[in-house]
Amino acid sequence: MTPKKTTNTTKLIALDTNTNAEYEFSVKDNYEYRYQKKPIRIDLVREADGVNVLSCNGMRYPYEVTRQSANTYNIILNGVSYSFSVETPFSLSRKRMLAAKAGLSKKEVIKAPMPGKILDVFVTEGQSVGSGEALLVLEAMKMQNTISTHMKGTVTKVTVVPGKTVGKDDVLIEIKAEH
Repeated sequence: MTPKKTTNTTKLIALDTNTNAEYEFSVKDNYEYRYQKKPIRIDLVREADGVNVLSCNGMRYPYEVTRQSANTYNIILNGVSYSFSVETPFSLSRKRMLAAKAGLSKKEVIKAPMPGKILDVFVTEGQSVGSGEALLVLEAMKMQNTISTHMKGTVTKVTVVPGKTVGKDDVLIEIKAEH
């Protein structure tokens, strides 16, 4: 008897950071992409002359990644600039909830949304941060979750380091809002 092959499909959302437009897509573990429930073929190629080319369903477009921080990207694709973040359904709902709360508070306390392990911390105490900026990466249930801030301010406390295991609702970072 042959073992049944399992495939994992991950639902993701590309969120335009300028307009907040959402583009939902899915990725299977063998890098099969689907957009609007239709399969699409995407390949990133570096040509011999050093030009990066994105091939999508046979069409080729030059691209350049101009900035990348955690799950946020700025790219130039075929001469047009795009800025977006790649979110899971969980991180997108958290981002929306925190954005709604950010206007009400002068301080943001970032707590662990679930138990996990801290993989990376991008900020230090005293550092200025902008709304939407990635603060750290939390690994939980074999998924990497980028935790971001939803207010402009100054980091007042960092209680975690890479490698530390945290429980649900443990305080990770505190930020004081700028006026």
